[in-house]
Amino acid sequence: MDRLTVGDASVVRIEEMVDTSFTGKGFFPAFDPEALRPHLSWLAPRYYIPERDALVFSMHSWVVKTGRHTVLIDTCIGNDKDRMPREHWHRLRTPFLERLRGSGTAPEDVDYVMCTHLHADHIGWNTVLKDGRWVPTFPNARYLFARVEYEHWRAHPDPNPIRRNGFNDSVLPIVEAGRADMIEDGHEVDGAFTVQLAPGHTPGNVHIRLASKGSEAVFAGDSVHHPIQVYEVHWSTVACVDQAAAAASRLRLLQTCAERRSVLLPAHFASPHAAYVDQAGGKFSLRWLA
Repeated sequence: MDRLTVGDASVVRIEEMVDTSFTGKGFFPAFDPEALRPHLSWLAPRYYIPERDALVFSMHSWVVKTGRHTVLIDTCIGNDKDRMPREHWHRLRTPFLERLRGSGTAPEDVDYVMCTHLHADHIGWNTVLKDGRWVPTFPNARYLFARVEYEHWRAHPDPNPIRRNGFNDSVLPIVEAGRADMIEDGHEVDGAFTVQLAPGHTPGNVHIRLASKGSEAVFAGDSVHHPIQVYEVHWSTVACVDQAAAAASRLRLLQTCAERRSVLLPAHFASPHAAYVDQAGGKFSLRWLA
């Protein structure tokens, strides 16, 4: 687990697993191994395993305590979920909730669950299996879903079985339990969080900006999956519904982080997981948090 502070807010990272199953060539349609060469001294092996062309992804959530509320951002893959044909995500039995409790937060303590988008690896712990039914994992929380995101997947079920099953077992049960709030661009929580629409990866993908005592951080979800995308901003992924829009949202994210000196907190960066973004000569670079 990793801890940092943003103003008066405390932030803790809760890891579910590390995934090295995705290749650069398979994940990025614009992938060029030559573009990685100048960065291999710091990319390998922490973020990239050259001999396997393997990208290193961390699946984790962020817990933010503001002093007034406890907020959980993105909820990974989850246990017991049908995620075939991705066998290494299928019917997991990870100690995620034990790690959450070990960090000082019980499921009952969570006031808000905020999902940056509704892909299966960001919603899985929304629910747990109890007596054969999917029920809310965080019984006292309001779950915040971007309305445009929810309505899109409700009207257009994803043909991908992993994402479709995720919506059915980790989103719909929350709505049916009356725990979901559909929110719009600019929605604010606790006087500290602002939801900012960033479409492209999905139709309703969002960033979540945390501001406290003059400090800022941005929970970026999947607007940036991997550190190489900070240097190759146009590299969107095979999972992006609109690759050009995803690149445009990523550019705005990086510009904002650089201009406002916000800490970038993506959902899948391996250790050290968080960084400042610097901009010079039209190019971006990362300055890692120790």
